[in-house]
Amino acid sequence: MDLIDRTVVVTGASAGVGAATAVALARRGATVWAVGRDRERLDAVAGRNPAIHPLVADLTKDEDRSRLVNAVVGTIDVLVNDASTGRAGTVAGMDPAQVRQMFELNVLGLIDLTQRVLPGMLRRHSGHICNVGSSVAYLPGPPLTVYAATKAAVEGFTDGLRREVGDDGVRVSLIEPGPVHASPVGPRTGHAVSNRTAPEQVARAIVRAIRYDHLPWNATVAVPRRLGLGRLLDLPGVSYGTDRVLRRRTHHHDPRPDEEPDHDGRVVVLSEHDQG
Repeated sequence: MDLIDRTVVVTGASAGVGAATAVALARRGATVWAVGRDRERLDAVAGRNPAIHPLVADLTKDEDRSRLVNAVVGTIDVLVNDASTGRAGTVAGMDPAQVRQMFELNVLGLIDLTQRVLPGMLRRHSGHICNVGSSVAYLPGPPLTVYAATKAAVEGFTDGLRREVGDDGVRVSLIEPGPVHASPVGPRTGHAVSNRTAPEQVARAIVRAIRYDHLPWNATVAVPRRLGLGRLLDLPGVSYGTDRVLRRRTHHHDPRPDEEPDHDGRVVVLSEHDQG
């Protein structure tokens, strides 16, 4: 898809992957509506390119999702569902309210927003839905079991939607990043984090998936690509050893109160070693 003069909605755009994606799409000539909860940070993102328009919305609320779609000027050509939240912890110890919050934003909000823009795309026989999942969906385990469940739901929804609308001119892609930089320094050590992907790298993958949406290998993209091999660790015969490794993490993780990911960005630090 040629992005020049296209109207794009990017959720979770006040920080991280969403912010980087909004900037990258605007540089390609798109008109971008950057959605998030933090007005100050959205304004900072919009200040990087005049083609970016900030739009404050809480995507856990039905009325905000409706207002978002109605506020966008013109037809929505591309929807990038990036907003998500997560919390590290064991299933037994997690507050049910936290579980509901994760599913409300990461899954139900994503599906509802897609349902709101999809009919117009189907009428025009043109459009692109890009969902941002996580490589943790390949290999769920503690302390991210519930978060991984939401991302597995995103993966299943995206694959099914692609098959549903593939013959109607609407493209659907899934980007599954590994650990992403939350900041230039580690959360506890104060040293640079070298084993995490920069938000700009994920943004480039999103832009490629949209621009070259006719190429089958852009339908599902792990970032970096090698993380796609993680699926092999859950195969019969291999998964026994994987389970033993992941079980040990249950007894070594003690999440701090300040390790909750940002509601607006796709990923902030879940713990010193683990992110979704």
